[in-house]
Amino acid sequence: MWLKNYYIEITGVLVFIALFYFLTSGQIMELGSLMAKFAITDNVQLQNLSTIFLSIFIEGLPFILMGVFVSVLIHEFVDEEVIWKWIPKNPLLSIPLAACLGIFLPICECGIVPFARRLIQKGLPAHTAFTFLLAAPIVNPVTAVSTYIAFRNNWDMVFLRLGLGAGIAVAMGIMFLLFFSKTDVLKGNLQKADCHHSCHHDHAHPHDHCHDHRGLEARLCHAFYHAIFEFIDMGKYFVAGAFIAACFQTFIGLSVMKSVAAHEGIAVIVMMGIAFGLSICSSSDAFVAASFRGILGNAPLFSFLVYGPMMDLKNLLMMIGSFRSSVVWFFWGGTTLLTILSILLFV
Repeated sequence: MWLKNYYIEITGVLVFIALFYFLTSGQIMELGSLMAKFAITDNVQLQNLSTIFLSIFIEGLPFILMGVFVSVLIHEFVDEEVIWKWIPKNPLLSIPLAACLGIFLPICECGIVPFARRLIQKGLPAHTAFTFLLAAPIVNPVTAVSTYIAFRNNWDMVFLRLGLGAGIAVAMGIMFLLFFSKTDVLKGNLQKADCHHSCHHDHAHPHDHCHDHRGLEARLCHAFYHAIFEFIDMGKYFVAGAFIAACFQTFIGLSVMKSVAAHEGIAVIVMMGIAFGLSICSSSDAFVAASFRGILGNAPLFSFLVYGPMMDLKNLLMMIGSFRSSVVWFFWGGTTLLTILSILLFV
């Protein structure tokens, strides 16, 4: 219980220790013999581990901050009912539009499940909401810019990642239209939601826009307050991902990774599993994937970049708490199979 209550402080201490070790190991630049004297270790592998970890962490940190602030500002100032009015009723128009809506509403996958649930509660069809749920974390400007920088100004990586994400989201939206158009996808206790329920029973974001008459300053303060906790929540997954990627390259070694990469199908499944388990935010996961670009081929890299933002462990748990079991497992199975199929066909 104490771990749950103090995970923010523990995460901060671990990050501080990692930064302190890196600084005192003399890896940033030539700091002279005085800095070398205080180095914690002379072990080459640990020094390489710290160098790789910090390089991934420092590159991705600005995009975590960017993703957090954009997400909380949208949540604070954009009313879901306005979104519902924008989207046409015709599925042939609403599904493709929902796949592109993340360009204007770049919501991170960390808050997309509660957002999509509220849209369904307010009357948005499930096929449109689930299309948006899948596409928004990938098809948005923050993810596009982070991917572009992580892969050294490679627009092909950006466009293919966004295209695969949008294509899978549209395909899943069509499948939801076919199989769940006349089915209540929400759990029984969530099917009838009034404004009071939306405002006070959202675990991830405990406030809504219902009758919000607070001033601009108060709403900005509220947004920044939540941004702090969301940053810590997202940051711990990114730190874990960067550390595991650094460990892969330092201790497992290039030869083992290349032997796995030689079997492309196995490498694709392995990278999808890693993306699912790490649950790294889409605003920064490209930097973890880019650390493998000299070892793995494009197919495993794209399986990580595409599958992770759409389906990860933390989102699956949130979905289990919001949607019927049949809907969740259909969503998980369909997304997984479509990701594998799209990677094999287009990468």
